[in-house]
Amino acid sequence: MSLPPFPAWQNAASEASFSDPATCAARASKFERTIRRRNLIEYAAGAFVIVLFTASSAGAAFKGEWLIALSMALTVVGAVIVLLGLRRRASNLDRRPEDPCVLHLRRQYERQFEALRDVPKWYLGPLIPGWALFYIAVTLGTAEVTGWVEALRGIAWPVVATIGLFGVIALANWIAARSLRRKIEEIDALA
Repeated sequence: MSLPPFPAWQNAASEASFSDPATCAARASKFERTIRRRNLIEYAAGAFVIVLFTASSAGAAFKGEWLIALSMALTVVGAVIVLLGLRRRASNLDRRPEDPCVLHLRRQYERQFEALRDVPKWYLGPLIPGWALFYIAVTLGTAEVTGWVEALRGIAWPVVATIGLFGVIALANWIAARSLRRKIEEIDALA
């Protein structure tokens, strides 16, 4: 028997790796289920915030606490903007029959990467006006009774806690975005 005519090709073939289409389809389906579950939880939480803060705004307005009512209304508007942003930026992409599975998976990863990376802008940003006005309203009301020093001392911890919570949310999403960036790079390395 003679030697193969292209020994270098034969050696390279032993190192070649191909992704199994069924494995890719399973990964894509699992990722889509994860996105769907996350979004359903976000929609439920958003609906809860909208109902709770709408009622709180109405109650504050009924008592004549107009700044607090406005802050709650701004939070409702912020929650609506967040939910619309979630749908626009972070929903599942439709599968295109003409695209290979790996291309669809890469597009999904890229879309979710961009959504997670930009969470401070589209997810946290719309909530800031309502929370800021709420803290201002509470501080003004407290200052009338206890004075500015006590009012500022009393509001400091809630403001720091809120900023810290927003920071943790931004950091968690940044870490998740980095993880997706690595998955995108793994797919790109296959090409």
